[in-house]
Amino acid sequence: MMSKLAVFCLLFAGCVAGGVGAGVDRATKPHAAPVAMVAIAETAGFPAARNPRLPSADRIARQIRTELGEVASADVRLCVAPDGRVQTVQIVRGTSLGDFNDALVRDVSDWQFSATSLRACEITTITYRLHP
Repeated sequence: MMSKLAVFCLLFAGCVAGGVGAGVDRATKPHAAPVAMVAIAETAGFPAARNPRLPSADRIARQIRTELGEVASADVRLCVAPDGRVQTVQIVRGTSLGDFNDALVRDVSDWQFSATSLRACEITTITYRLHP
């Protein structure tokens, strides 16, 4: 039985060398980094991600913006151990930008989820959104 889908969003500062404009006045903040949002489609009963970040994607933000636009989204099969560690991440439907797909697998592999009594696997959508 499927429960309503919830979206967990987290804003965080990217760490792109040289920065990409984020609506920040560069005269007052010369080293401003872009702000990106990571959205994870979650199903009730699946462990919640704790502080999900995509630092490898942040490093290629300019390339993402140039080749994919402001939003990059991929479906991944994600398995989480009872202790909340990610056991496997597989791209089910990726983007046309292989570097983004690789960054997604690398970063999501390091995520931590809330503990559960059993191993949990799910196909979910992860969306990376750059702000202009």
